[in-house]
Parts: sequence; C-alpha cells; structure tokens
Amino acid sequence: MDIEKLEYTIDTLSRIIEVSDEKKQEIIDRYSSMNDKDVIKELSQTVYCLLNAKKDLYDYALTVIRELNPEVCPPVNEMKIILNKMFSNVTDGNMSIKENHKLIEDTLVKFTKLFNKNNIDYYIVGALPCYLRINQPLFRYHDDIDILVNEKDIPLLAELIDKNGFKFVDDRFPSLERYQKMLKEKPPHTVLAKTSKNEFHIGFFTFKRQSDNSITIKEYSHRLEQNKVIIDLLERQIDKIGTELRYDETPIEYKDTTFKTSSLESVYLLKTYTNRPKDIIDMKTLELYIDKNKLEEIKKHPSNDIEITDIRNELPRFTK
Repeated sequence: MDIEKLEYTIDTLSRIIEVSDEKKQEIIDRYSSMNDKDVIKELSQTVYCLLNAKKDLYDYALTVIRELNPEVCPPVNEMKIILNKMFSNVTDGNMSIKENHKLIEDTLVKFTKLFNKNNIDYYIVGALPCYLRINQPLFRYHDDIDILVNEKDIPLLAELIDKNGFKFVDDRFPSLERYQKMLKEKPPHTVLAKTSKNEFHIGFFTFKRQSDNSITIKEYSHRLEQNKVIIDLLERQIDKIGTELRYDETPIEYKDTTFKTSSLESVYLLKTYTNRPKDIIDMKTLELYIDKNKLEEIKKHPSNDIEITDIRNELPRFTK
C-alpha cells in the first residue's frame, strides 16, 4: 500500500464524511497493513453505505478510492454495479436473501430449543438478536449466528451439534497438523458449527461464569515456536454491573422458543469500533432504540484484560 496515496484518500474522504482527525488516523493505521484490493473493497462499501443516495458525492468518492490503485480497482461504473449487487443481498455461490433468512430462523429455533432443554448457559449475540428484540424484520444477509457460550458446556454442546445436522469444530487446542490447516483455511471462529451445504455457520465465543454471575470472555490465539503450537489466552474480565449492562437476562420470545441476548447498547458500542460497512448499516438501524444513559454506563465498566501465554498445560482439553 502506497502510504502517501492512502493518507490523501482517507483525508479526502474524511472531509466528505466528516470524520475526526483521531478517527482518521486510526483508519490510516489500520489500512496501512492491508493490501490494496482489500482497502479498496472496504472503503467502497463504506462509501456506499454513507453516500450512495448523494450521487455527486458518491461518484466523486469512488473516483478518489479508485486512484489508490487503478490496476486492481475497476472503473467507477463497474464499482457501482458490484456494490449495488452486494447490497441487494444477493451473494454469488451461496443463497438468496429469502433462503438466508429462512436458514437463520430455522437454525436459531432448532438449536435454542435444544440448548434450553439441556440447560446450556449461552447468549445469542451480535446484531441479529437486536433486530429480533426490536421487532425489526431481517433485511440484510447474515452469514452466521453468533453465540456466546459457557466453556464448561462445550462437551455437551459439541454432542448436540454433531447429532443435529452440523459439524462441530473446536480449534482452541489444535495439534500441529490442525494448526497448519488453520493457516490455510482461516476459519472464521475458533469454535464453530458448520454445514456442508453452504457457507453458513454458527460461530461460538466462549466465557467462564464467575460466582457473582459476572463473566470472563476467553479469546484463544495460536503461534508456532520450535515446531510446537503455543496457545495464548486473552481473558476479558467483566464485572457484575458490566455483565448486567451488556447481556440481558430476560429472554426474548421468538417463534416458539426463547433465548437471552446481548443488549442493544453493547452491540451498538462494539460496532462504533469495528466500523465495517455492515456495522454502519446496523448502527443506523439501532440508534433510534438505544438508551444513551445505558451506553455511557457501559463505558464506565470496561473489561479488565489479562494476557496469559502458553496455556496448553494449564487448562483442560475440551477438544474432541
């Protein structure tokens, strides 16, 4: 990536979209380590979300983005066709938006019923349950269902998944052979359930439930050292109040099932940091429903992050 071109592009777009200098520098730092094609893709998607209704600004912004690297970026008119197709929620090689929504609904109902029946400790997280909580009909493509699950329940969870049409994959403690495959496959989650029928999957995040009902989210990462896979762990400890603000203990009813979810405010706050095109869409949808006081309270209870290196001999092996 040509840093001077990137800085010029971000500076120009920031003046159109009114991005602060601090945020602008964050964007530059993030994109400077990415390849040209991915930067162009993300920037053009963001511009679509924010400016496609303003034709002159939209065309100008796409022109500016294309100048980053005209060799890998198609002409502006072709960019517009690609973006229109993308945001019409038709995904090549996968399924229509109608099929996608049916798959989401069927999978959500099927597995939440199973989890409830077997006393799995979990929350449905991300934008999807927020839409259901505010009775917002699904309108965009969802490539997965995100679930935060108590790590002690993973053995039972794996059994339920494998018996009901999905394949359970647990990459928290991979062998050397599996780690090498992960480098090539780049799985979207460390723990997930996938189907051979399409790219749709259930992505799991893991946590530990503390005695006061607060939670500690556990994020695993891997590296190779002397031909040995080293497993590191980031523990995000959330205090009792922070947990109550981020996760709603009152289940929502959906179809003929119920499940607990992340709060609207916690999802909204997370999306202000990720800033992907779909996150911008989600934020605009949710902003009318969030409690601003609750949003500020969440900020007063950040997670206490603890990094633990090389944990293979310290934790039980849950993998199958």
